[in-house]
Amino acid sequence: MTFFWYDYETWGKNPHRDRIVQFGGLRTNEELEIIGEPIELKCQPGLDTLIGPGAVNVHGIMPMDAYHHGVPESEFAERIHNELSKEGTCSVAYNGMGFDHEFTRVLFYRNLRDPYEWAWKNGNTCWDMLELMRAAYLLQPDALKEWPKKDNGHPSFRLLDLASANLSDVKSIVPHDAKKDTLYMWELAKLIHGRAKILWDYALKLRYKKEVQRIVESSDPVLYTAGGKIHTKRHCSTFLTNMGIKRRKNKDFAFDLFYDPTPLLKPYEEWTSEDKSIAWNAVLSFKCNQSPFVCGWFEVENLLSPELSFEDVLDRIQLKEPDIFTRHEMVQEFLEQESYNPFEQYIKARETESRRYYSSLQADPDAALYDGFIDDPADRKLMNHVLEVLQEGGSYDWSTVQSKDARVEPLIFRYLARNYPKIRDGIGKERWEAYCRRRQLQDREKREVTADQIFSYELRDCTEPQGNLNDSQAEKLLKWQDRVRERLAGS
Repeated sequence: MTFFWYDYETWGKNPHRDRIVQFGGLRTNEELEIIGEPIELKCQPGLDTLIGPGAVNVHGIMPMDAYHHGVPESEFAERIHNELSKEGTCSVAYNGMGFDHEFTRVLFYRNLRDPYEWAWKNGNTCWDMLELMRAAYLLQPDALKEWPKKDNGHPSFRLLDLASANLSDVKSIVPHDAKKDTLYMWELAKLIHGRAKILWDYALKLRYKKEVQRIVESSDPVLYTAGGKIHTKRHCSTFLTNMGIKRRKNKDFAFDLFYDPTPLLKPYEEWTSEDKSIAWNAVLSFKCNQSPFVCGWFEVENLLSPELSFEDVLDRIQLKEPDIFTRHEMVQEFLEQESYNPFEQYIKARETESRRYYSSLQADPDAALYDGFIDDPADRKLMNHVLEVLQEGGSYDWSTVQSKDARVEPLIFRYLARNYPKIRDGIGKERWEAYCRRRQLQDREKREVTADQIFSYELRDCTEPQGNLNDSQAEKLLKWQDRVRERLAGS
């Protein structure tokens, strides 16, 4: 097995809407020794790329710089796919499950490549360093030299804060550069690997979903470490009890024993709005195929630093052992005695509400990865054939595409139009620019404004003195967007 450490900088935070601008990668062996040279690559923004001044305010990459020094998205996706798909690769990112791995799936999907195989085929896996850092803070605090704090005194798990506090050999921390961030992540991983090897080895096993399932299906309370609903003042950790809910698409559900379950142990029809508010905080979900950090009750002590006791862990997460087991037994006894499961009914109601909301949105094919697998063998063969023809220097006639899946034809058309403009004919040019016009100037967001208007608001908020963008950067961004407006307005 080899590790491939990687990071992205993007034009925005939404992987289904926004695009990647920069990729940084590094391959190591299992002992974290570097294999080959680090990689840095930029992606050219296209006419359909939404530029977020808020993102530029963070990473500082100008769209014109990316256009001149980057490669087309087709080549960008191919080169990343080649790295992540190498046999025996464990792809690692920092907050990968919530950000980088998600952008990877959508990138491959939009570029006609299988969005999932890179993470499982040929012995491949993926992992997330953020969850390991949170677990180390709780269980092995000496794994790092120092844990940085926010202004409120709570721990900061930002990669740059951890790097600044622990990497003394780094002369100056460069903020939000994909290649640099990859190197920082690797350097921090080496500290954990060297100073908390038992924890490292344990967490590494959690990238296999069967191992996660074995732990969470235990009859005892289970330690769970994550962000989101579990506050940093609780060391991002709690103990869970299984709620007997059938797994949904690799998703598990459990009850956070930080909360008293008593008000919820009755038929769901009797739950008040206050009860549902409790459930919103206490009913946690996580995907067993995304390497969540979970640990069985009797395994926790094996992972502790020598100076820590189990009682220290409970103090850190603000729980007492009697409360944990009292609440755990209350939930389990209730579920054993009753034929109904109010927690399952609550989750079904939430899922119905979610489906109703998302079905009300007009799904764009580029953003429809999770509308289901493109599993017709003929479609997969067709997309592979398009890639092969273009890689051999040929051209492909998009007007000949036929598929039962409504996403396939527009995906292929946009892939061709985005990356191979010379092969567009008159009708293709009109169709492409009409799509870009809708995306940039017409389609509205939740705030009832267009992407172009959002650009203007963000640019205003990100210039000095409120933000980091100086007058020269703001002028360059505005010049880029003016070119987009002029191109599309004149179409």
